[in-house]
Amino acid sequence: MADYAKGSPRHRESLTVFAMLSSETKSLPPQLETCAHDFQHASEDARNLLTYTDEEALRKRRSAASWSALECVVHLNLATQAMLPGIRRAVEEALPSSSDPPKYKMDFAGRLLAWSLEPPVFIKLKAPKLAQPLASSGPEPVWQEFERLHAELIELLHASAGKAIDQQKMKSPFANMHYSAYSAFRIIAAHDRRHLWQAHKSLER
Repeated sequence: MADYAKGSPRHRESLTVFAMLSSETKSLPPQLETCAHDFQHASEDARNLLTYTDEEALRKRRSAASWSALECVVHLNLATQAMLPGIRRAVEEALPSSSDPPKYKMDFAGRLLAWSLEPPVFIKLKAPKLAQPLASSGPEPVWQEFERLHAELIELLHASAGKAIDQQKMKSPFANMHYSAYSAFRIIAAHDRRHLWQAHKSLER
């Protein structure tokens, strides 16, 4: 945790990485830029949460049936890891967009799933076994993995520019459901918001 203290080399390095990512997103189409900003904001939120909160508090559950703040972020890492292979394939296979700039639309399945994930939580969803945080390491490696995954998501957004990613379908790794690569980005952003909100709520006493 001390490595990420404000003003430390690791903290300055992290800020530099996100400053570079922020400048890069300006070249993206507006809807993809919004996704990139969502991923940057989630990374900054996770970093602040896991850096400036006592580890004991991060690991504490409000009840036996709930997750700790640290487990919420571990769950996000596992879910994003599972989503990335399908997104990569869909982006690679997507055809060039017929409009300039591209205008992306979510499909029905993606729109419904993203809506159901947004906080505050009104609809409780059982986490699939693939993304259940059965064990977790310390806050620093969890944050580092979160940052790595979200940097990769932003790279994939850049690879998507000029492609019809809202027409290229991928299969959900969690259910017998298909949605577009663009919807997948939006689903991950909503999922981040849901569980980071849950992580902050778990710290309230």
